[in-house]
Amino acid sequence: MTMVCCDTPLPRPVTRTIARLNARTDSVGLTAAARTLDERASHAADRLATLIRTLSRALADHRRRRLDAAALEALPFDLRKDLGWPSGDTAP
Repeated sequence: MTMVCCDTPLPRPVTRTIARLNARTDSVGLTAAARTLDERASHAADRLATLIRTLSRALADHRRRRLDAAALEALPFDLRKDLGWPSGDTAP
């Protein structure tokens, strides 16, 4: 007896599916074909990847700014003064 696993999705011919959906929607009067499950999953993954990329870029920028500020504060007072860094002992 042979067991067959059905976990992997079977590839579907894209052109026939889209053509069939377009023909069906054209007869009803709809302007665009409904997306297939694969297209919706791909679109959702793209949105998630964009969100993760944006978040990681924001975190990296924040970390870089924080490290730059820490490096400037670690400089000797005379050097910071020459660079125009405000001194901490002046009252506003």
